[in-house]
Amino acid sequence: MSFERAAAFAPINIALSKYWGKRDHERNLPLAPSVSVTLAELGTLSVVAPSEELEGNMMVINDKAADAKALVRVGRVMRTVREMAGTEVRAGIRSVNTVPTAQGLASSASAFAALAKAATTAYGLELDDQELSKIARLGSGSATRSVHGGFVLWRRGEEDDGSDSLAEQLASAEDWPLRAVIAHIGVGPKKVPSGDGMRLSADTSPFFSAWIDTCFTDVAECLAAIAARDFERLADVTESNCLAMHATMLATRPGLIYWQPATVAVMHAVRALRAAGHAAFFTIDAGPSVVVLCEAGEVETVSRTLGGIEGVVKLTRTRIGGGAHIVPNG
Repeated sequence: MSFERAAAFAPINIALSKYWGKRDHERNLPLAPSVSVTLAELGTLSVVAPSEELEGNMMVINDKAADAKALVRVGRVMRTVREMAGTEVRAGIRSVNTVPTAQGLASSASAFAALAKAATTAYGLELDDQELSKIARLGSGSATRSVHGGFVLWRRGEEDDGSDSLAEQLASAEDWPLRAVIAHIGVGPKKVPSGDGMRLSADTSPFFSAWIDTCFTDVAECLAAIAARDFERLADVTESNCLAMHATMLATRPGLIYWQPATVAVMHAVRALRAAGHAAFFTIDAGPSVVVLCEAGEVETVSRTLGGIEGVVKLTRTRIGGGAHIVPNG
């Protein structure tokens, strides 16, 4: 059986109702569902080249050999793909990220969605996006959502094997063409990776159970807001859910403080904009950088406001975009 080299690009996504807590760490099964938006242009390009000459998977990320921890996660994905393809042939893998790693901008989500798309294509598998999302999840939980474009629901699932924990698209980028302005707050990679932080919060935060209960309610609210294209309703639930997650992190022992002074300044600035009648709201994953979602006519105002905040080292303006896809001749 012969296999062919394949390249795929997958975008980052930002959760509106967050994922912070697992019921199975090996399979990356969440304790609660989550809702996200996929952002255009920012993400990961991965190339997978199967070769019978390789004794094991080899991976390079941004021109550096992948470390042992990354290879464990990659191994889960590649082992599943090989089993589905009925082969033991290993592959060489090269990935390039266009977003900073470990700064709360979902670089692992795009990385494993791109890997899943490229690997399944290289090994000759034809899967729909929901099935593909289950494979991506084995590398990174949030990668489940980066397979799809637009607005995405990641179902918690009930089965122990994760067979019903998958993502599905709620609305396309064209259905509700919001814009995004990312305030990059550069302080280097976060000291506590998300996976480790989730375990710590589950074990020590007195707010953790209430946080998980909140997610179920907030997901339902997100679904209703997206269905109605109700910007104000989506803004309220997104900011509330974001702050609830970070409250749970702050109450973890020792506290997980991903924010920097500029993070807080951006939040205050966005709330001031909305109080003044501008359609904009913020959300923050496990890192210092802030994503501000807004209507198209607000991009210049939001950018001008955030660009004047000390500690914001860069702004990226983008839009809601499509999901993981093969790059011809990539």
